[in-house]
Order: sequence, then structure tokens, then C-alpha cells
Amino acid sequence: MTSKMFNTTVLRQLLGRKPVTTSLPRCRFRNNTKLPDRAARGFASLSAGQTLTRLAKENPHVDVVRYEHKNIKWTLRHVDFFSNALAYGLLENGLEKGDAMLSWLPLHFAEHHILQFACSKAGFVLYHLDPLEATKDPIKSKGALKKALEITEATCLFSQEAGDDVNYINLCKEVVPEIRIFDFADGMPFVSPRFPHLRFPIHTGFDIVNKWGMQSFKHMLVPAEDLDFLLEGVDLNGETPLLGEIVLGDDGLPVGKGGILSNDDVTRGGKWPEFSSIVKKDYIEVEGVGVIF
Repeated sequence: MTSKMFNTTVLRQLLGRKPVTTSLPRCRFRNNTKLPDRAARGFASLSAGQTLTRLAKENPHVDVVRYEHKNIKWTLRHVDFFSNALAYGLLENGLEKGDAMLSWLPLHFAEHHILQFACSKAGFVLYHLDPLEATKDPIKSKGALKKALEITEATCLFSQEAGDDVNYINLCKEVVPEIRIFDFADGMPFVSPRFPHLRFPIHTGFDIVNKWGMQSFKHMLVPAEDLDFLLEGVDLNGETPLLGEIVLGDDGLPVGKGGILSNDDVTRGGKWPEFSSIVKKDYIEVEGVGVIF
């Protein structure tokens, strides 16, 4: 067939066809990376977790934080890796966007900041209860923890093992007695009639000896690269709720929930100083010490 005859044939075939319509896919792949729906819209601001991932890819070796506790220094890549691993571990265990997390960790702990970014990446709402109250009045602190778990309906409780001569594991066991008899090694889901929403009591200690009813923080980390797979169909952006506030009464005990701030509110308002500093790529030194096991 000559070139002229071929062109004529192709032209006739094209003229006989119906117009072809195309639509943008909801997700695309670029360098084997799945882009979420927001990439097609291009209008909504990124969540802090999404911003961290982008910054870590562009500037993986930029130092952003050093902790006096344990004397560790992290780059953007470190913070993104650990927060991504924690978000993956929580999602893989069946938790969903909108679930509440309760942190009973000191504000200068690296684990607390990793939890903040993990909540942003997965769409969880994070509440915080001051653990220093236990150093002044352990009995009152147990009442505060009980109220906080009831009010927030937290699915996960994050606590340190010990600090300032206080054994926080024992306090957790007194507030949530099921921790004493439960063993995660049995492969059964954690159940507490007192706190039906609680699924994972988690501690930041080194081992699990005599702490069978609590998960180790490090055991919740899943170093996987396909977090977007678990978040398929989940819309996350700057307006996604992130920080939940606990209202305290005159006696210092929780009495209710306050407002819930979005990712943008937290970042722009500086509600979490270390969190906002990391997102801005500003280096920060975090003071404060603790027990090292």
C-alpha cells in the first residue's frame, strides 16, 4: 500500500469514528509514586504531613531538630520516615481517619512529635494530657487520665514508661486494669469495658517485660513506602482536623472537649512549636531530659 493510499484509509477511519473524550484519572503515577486526588484539584493546601513528605524528598539531609533527651539529631528524612512508619502501623491495624489519639507523653519527647506528624499523615485527631501532674499528685493524675480517655474516646493511649520518679506503666494499669491481664502476644484484640474505644495502650519503653498488655511504640512502626495505598479514597489537606483540645475544670480535671484545629490552624498558629518549625525547615534544639533505658 502506498503512503498516499495509507493516509487516505486512516483518514476515512478517523472520520467514521465518534469523537474521543478523555478524562483525568483520579490518581496518577509518577516515578512509581501514587498522587492523591488533591493533585488533580490543585487548590486545597497540603496537610503538614504531606508538606513534610515533599520537603523530605527535596531536602532529605537538612538537619531540623536535635533532642537533649537521648541526644539525637534528625534530618527531614528521619522525621518523615518515622512518622510515616507510625502512621502506616496504626492504619494497618484498622484505625481510620478521624480516630482520636491521646498522648500522655512529655512535650519534649521525640516520640510525641513523631506522633503529631503521624496523625497529620493519617488524618487522626491528637489530644494531649500533661503527664507532669503525676509528679505532683499521682491520684489526681489517674483521675485526669480516666476522664481524658472517656471524653476523647481515644483509640490509642501513648505513655512513657517512667520519669521523674513516677512509674507511668503502673498508673496506666490502675486506670485501665485490663492492661494487667491482657497479652498482645495472644493475637486477640484489646478490650476494656471501661473504655470501649481504646484499642492500643502504647508505651515508649525499651522492652515489653511485665508490660504484656501494652504495645511498644517501636513495635507500632511499619517501615513501608506505600502509605498512599492505605489512604486510597481518603481526602487529606490543610483543612483536615488535627489538634483536639481538652477543657479542664477548676480542679484541673478534664470536663469536656474544646475546639478541633485543622492542619493549617496548627501550622500557622504555632500551636505545636517544634511541629511548625520542622515544617518550615527551621533547625530547633529541644531541651528536656528523661529516663533512658
